[in-house]
Amino acid sequence: MLKQIQLSLGLAALIGAGSLASPHATAQISSEEFQMGRAREACATQAQQQLLTVNNVVSTIPVTGSGGRMIGSEVILNVSRGGETYDVRCSFDNATRTATIASIPSTGSGSGTTASRPASGTFQGRGVAHGATFTRGRTANVALTIEGDNFGLELAEPAPTGARVQYRGVIMRRSDDSANSFTLRTRVRSFNSSGNLRVLNTTTGTCQIEVFDARVISSNCNTATSDSSTRFLGLEQF
Repeated sequence: MLKQIQLSLGLAALIGAGSLASPHATAQISSEEFQMGRAREACATQAQQQLLTVNNVVSTIPVTGSGGRMIGSEVILNVSRGGETYDVRCSFDNATRTATIASIPSTGSGSGTTASRPASGTFQGRGVAHGATFTRGRTANVALTIEGDNFGLELAEPAPTGARVQYRGVIMRRSDDSANSFTLRTRVRSFNSSGNLRVLNTTTGTCQIEVFDARVISSNCNTATSDSSTRFLGLEQF
């Protein structure tokens, strides 16, 4: 009987220890949550370095690459500057641990967004493209598509079977002269080319695109992918 009582007490003590340890087990966070927390911290620090006061984090969205692996996060911060409050987008790269604040509105616009900036639109141009599949410089049509903070840029020869490249990504900064005349500085997220018939969704790079009088007059794109950099110079009239 004494041995049974001792055994029962031992089991009760073991169960009690397990119940005390379980809250610690459930408190563990996943790798994805850890990376998202790191992204929020890095983005808040970057915002402060750019003289923005961080009020709160609006949202954090994981960004996945090939195979569904998490490669970064998109963080929306509510910030203040110059007496105005607005939201900005921050991109965090897990590999480099760098945070980039995109689309900071100009001050003095009241609501914190540039009044002349369209939320979406398409701008076209025609000129000469160099680089990538445009090896010797070829006549090309260009189409710039803006959807909020996202952009798409396509350069293509007029012929249906001609050379074509396409960049997609996010707008980092926009310098406005008017609604139809501005310069974009962008971060490239994906690239595809008719030269190799491949779509690369995990590349990195930048594009600078100039629009004047609603026409794309120049672009300069460079990415980490081989044979993917291009330059475009628009014609004066078309």
